[in-house]
Amino acid sequence: MKSSVLSIVLACASVPVFGQTIDESSRFIELGIGAGASEGSGDTKGMFTQRLAAEWIVKDNFLSPQLALGVGFQIDNAVGGRYATVVDGKYDYRYTTTVVKHKKDNGHGRPVTTTETRSTRRNGAGLALADVTRDNIDFMPTVSLHGKFIDRFDLYATFGLGFGIMTNSLGNFEPTEIYVPGVGNVGGMEKKTYYDKSTMANGDVWETRYSYNDADHAEWNKKPYKAKAVFACAFYLGARYFINDSWGVNAQFGLVSADVSKKYGNSYNILSVGATYRF
Repeated sequence: MKSSVLSIVLACASVPVFGQTIDESSRFIELGIGAGASEGSGDTKGMFTQRLAAEWIVKDNFLSPQLALGVGFQIDNAVGGRYATVVDGKYDYRYTTTVVKHKKDNGHGRPVTTTETRSTRRNGAGLALADVTRDNIDFMPTVSLHGKFIDRFDLYATFGLGFGIMTNSLGNFEPTEIYVPGVGNVGGMEKKTYYDKSTMANGDVWETRYSYNDADHAEWNKKPYKAKAVFACAFYLGARYFINDSWGVNAQFGLVSADVSKKYGNSYNILSVGATYRF
């Protein structure tokens, strides 16, 4: 694929040049946002990406007057890839029930309101459904081949190799049940919010409320995810359009960055758009 891209770029070198967009003194800083995807739990989820990159043109007139060679560095971050997983754990805690009593007579002919609380213990073991959220950050040096074919435009193909730090975290625990053949539904955790307003025989009004979620107080048997160093790479096509001598807009498409992990699943930054500052 690399040889095909190089052939296309070299073939375009015969196109007339209307103006030089970059030269050997050009340096760039870029900021961008984009979209990606991650693999996990047998499916693919979207990710929001951010990108910071810098580049220096080290060789103008590389192979052709319309080509230039640049080296740089990029840092990519991607957040998302949320999917669900079942976790199990134990809980042992107390929740509070509040009873507000609105009495018509305090014994002196006046109404009065009193509040009473009581503590109830819950303990046991069970299952919960948890969201797994992925956060990747990549660091890699890059090499780019630039084409200067049209005034104010910079077309390029970029290749990079480096490493990434992939982190998966658990959150948003909700009690759940699963069906086990020969056993039936297995759960063990509950979540409940209760409110009742009752009128007593003597006309007093009692408001009773409590709320609990066993999953909020559990100690999970699943070990917490650890940050994992992974192989990262990039290979993409891009274009810049310079609005003036200093500022431009850019877009990249392809493997803007990719993280490879057999344990957690691969992640990809596929599309990025942003701003370029030339200095």
